[in-house]
This record gives sequence, C-alpha cells and structure tokens, in this order.
Amino acid sequence: MFTTLSIIQWLLVGGSALTGFMFGRDFYRNKTEDIIELTIVSLIKQRMVKAKMIDGEYEIYEYDEEI
Repeated sequence: MFTTLSIIQWLLVGGSALTGFMFGRDFYRNKTEDIIELTIVSLIKQRMVKAKMIDGEYEIYEYDEEI
C-alpha cells in the first residue's frame, strides 16, 4: 500500500516538473525569437544594415551591394 502511494506521488511530481520545464522552454524560445527580430529591425532603422522591404518582409543585403 505504502509503495503504491509513494510511486504515484513521485509520478505526479515528475509529471508536473516535466510540464513546467516544457512551458518554460517554449516561453524562452518565443522570447528569444522576438528579441532577435526586434534587434534586426532596429539595426535596419538605424541604417547599420542595408535592407529593402519586399512583400512585407525585409531582404537584407551585403553592405557594399547595390539595392
């Protein structure tokens, strides 16, 4: 009896820990992608990176390349 309840408790703790880990990892990945996108857009607006808007997305060029 004690062993069965102990195993069930450890499975519940492990499941909740895994669920929390997966939520945290997913949130962190989305946050990283947003930060990278905002950095690139701000570099384009400050004219540190050459880019041109095509179909709603920026196309980045090499610095010495003609647009």
